[in-house]
Amino acid sequence: MIKKTLFIAALGLSLAATACGKKQDAAKTDDKAAPVADKATDKPADKPADKPADPPPPAPSGPSADESKEFLGLDLQPFGKWKPEWDADAKVAKWTNDDFMTSIVIRVVKDKLDTVDDLKEAAPMMMQVGTAIKDVTENKTTDKGWYSVATYDEGKSTVFLYVRKFGGSQIVCSANITPVKAGDLGAGGIKKEDAMKACEQVKPKG
Repeated sequence: MIKKTLFIAALGLSLAATACGKKQDAAKTDDKAAPVADKATDKPADKPADKPADPPPPAPSGPSADESKEFLGLDLQPFGKWKPEWDADAKVAKWTNDDFMTSIVIRVVKDKLDTVDDLKEAAPMMMQVGTAIKDVTENKTTDKGWYSVATYDEGKSTVFLYVRKFGGSQIVCSANITPVKAGDLGAGGIKKEDAMKACEQVKPKG
C-alpha cells in the first residue's frame, strides 16, 4: 500500500514537472516571436521635398514680325503718295514717297523697349536713331503700343518712334519729322500724321 502511494506521488511530481517545462518552453517561444521594438536613432528626419518651381510663362502666341520673311511678315498698305517697299538686304520694310528723301521705316528690334528710358538706353545702337537722344518732347501710350517724339543732334533732328509688339516679336516704326523749309532737299519733313497713320495700320499677316 505504501509503495502504491509513493508511486502515485512520484507520477504526480513527474507530470507537474513536465507541465512546468512545457510552460517554460512556451514562454521562450513567445519571447522569440515577440517583435523587437525599434531602437532610437540619431538620424535626422528626412528633409521635406522642395516645392516645385512655378512653370515658365507660356511663349507668346500669334503671328509675329520675322526678319526672314518678305516685308517682315507684315501687311503694309499704300496710302496717298506713300508706297510700301521691301529691302531684303537690310531687312527693312518701309514706305517711300518721291517728295521726300527719307522713308517711314520698320525694323524688328531685339532690345527691350517697354519704356522711354529703355528707348534712350538703346538709341545710340539703333539703326533708326544711331545717337543719344537729347530730349523727348512727346511720349504717349496707345491701344496699339506706344510712341515718342525725340530730338537729337543738339535738337536739330526730330524723330518719331512707334514701338509695337506682335506675338513674340517687337517692331519700331520710325520717321524723320524734322521740319524743313519749302523746296529744301534736306532730310526730314515727313508729317507726324502720315508717320502715325503708317505705323498704326501695320498688322501681321496670317
